[in-house]
Parts: sequence; C-alpha cells; structure tokens
Amino acid sequence: MFIQLKNHKVHIFSKMEIDTSKKSILFIPGAGMDHRILSMFKMDSFVDEYNIIAIDLPGHGYTTGPLFYDVESHTKLCIEVLNELNLKNLILSGHSWGGLIALDLSTQYENDMTICMNIAYPFLVGDLLLDYAKGNLDQCVEFLMKYGIYKMPETEIKTLGFGVKGSGFYGRSKGVIKSPYGTKTVEDDPEREIKLYPLKRLFNQTEKEISSIDLKSCTNFRLKDDQISNIQNVKYIFCDKDKLARFDAENIILKNVNPEEDVFILKETGHFPYFEDPDQLEDVFKKILN
Repeated sequence: MFIQLKNHKVHIFSKMEIDTSKKSILFIPGAGMDHRILSMFKMDSFVDEYNIIAIDLPGHGYTTGPLFYDVESHTKLCIEVLNELNLKNLILSGHSWGGLIALDLSTQYENDMTICMNIAYPFLVGDLLLDYAKGNLDQCVEFLMKYGIYKMPETEIKTLGFGVKGSGFYGRSKGVIKSPYGTKTVEDDPEREIKLYPLKRLFNQTEKEISSIDLKSCTNFRLKDDQISNIQNVKYIFCDKDKLARFDAENIILKNVNPEEDVFILKETGHFPYFEDPDQLEDVFKKILN
C-alpha cells in the first residue's frame, strides 16, 4: 500500500492485509535496504496476532520523494506515516541504521515496545566504507559482507530483485561475476559469492548513493540528553560475532536496561542474523513478544 504525504509517496509492505484489531510490528530496514528484508525473517508464527509491516524510506524500495540526509528527518517521516496508519499496540523494530531510527522514534511516538537489532551508539562508520558506498556500491557491499557475515545460512534464501542499480551478480561462469558495474573475477571462493547473492540483492536500489547517505547519517546521529534519560521499553538484539556493531555493556543507551530481560545476544552470528540464522532470531522474537 502507499501513503501520500505532502512531499512523499511512502510504500508500506504488509505480509497480510492490515487488521486494526491486531497488534502491529513495524520493521525499519538497515542502510541501503528496503521492505524485502522481511522475506528473510521467519514471522509466520506471529501473523495471527500481529500485523507484520515494513516501511520503505525515501530513496529505498518503492517510496518516492526528496531524499533525507539525517536520521531525524526519517524519524519525522515515520511519525507522519504512523499518524496516517493509526495502529494500536505498536511495536517498533529496526536493524542497524533502521535500529537508530527506531530508537529515535521510540522517544517521540507512543508505542508498546521497541526492538533494536545490531545497533551501535554512536554508530561510527569508517572513511573507507563511506568512500566505497559513494564510489562503488559493489565494493561497499563486499566490505559489509567481509566484516558483517560470520556464517552462511543452512538453507538457501530466495529474495526478489529491485531497482536498476546496486550490488549483486546476474550470472556466473568459472568464477566471473557479472554485476551492474561490470564483471569481476572471484578467485578465492566463488561459491561463497553464490551463497551471498540473496543478501546482496537486498542492496539493489534506484538511488545509487543511498547507502552512502544512510551510512553518513549513522555517524552523525546523536540522541538528546533528555531522550537518553527517557529511553524505556526497548529490547536490544546483538550478535556475538558482529564486527560492525559490537555489544558494549557500558554504552550510555543501556544504562537503564535489565541485561537479563532487555538484552539478547545471538550466538555464532554476525551483523545480518535474519540471513545467517533466522531460526535463532525467530526464537529471540518469541521470547521478546511473549
């Protein structure tokens, strides 16, 4: 479905028709990604009780309109969308960059709970990754795969392609990978490239530099002091092998949490748990939602 705002036509994906009598989980995808991340989550056990919804932010997926260059502007757009949707018993959930938006949003919009996955605060992104994101999305995604992926999923996950630009190959022959930017030869492990394809395709996009814009906004984002003091009803999901957003028990955003009830750490998993270990992630969601 689409929601027409003043300057944006916002795409909302729902696994089923939205039922206003149900609770709702709104997913906010990570940098450069869109609603298709839900294709990797195992959420079938929740659909009877919850509306499972994902939002495409400006420049992502099917949402049109001016691009935003900071987390706060994305938060404001989410508030406008949620006011239109008028969902009850709302749970916010965001991954990585989307987790920062969910955290910011949780301090400004009434909700029952917020689930932040694989976030850091401050979320400082290195210059090398920023340069890759601006100049060559393939290199950017290669970096994210190198430092973000710890293990491959046991079963192949299929995702739909989107857009005209982005990372991903469309054919392979003797280690030669065909990408939107040309061809490259993968000598070390071409089979790994094949297995990563479902995740890499999630970075396909219509705005070539959107990942760069998103990653810069991660580095620049800061909560106000009063927001940090008022953080409540937030659950955090970290992964013990995540090199991009490491768990820090002393982090300021965790000062008011109960580690045993509010922090969940997935074992033997990197930055993309919905790709690497969707079963373990589903178990954690069950614990949180129940």
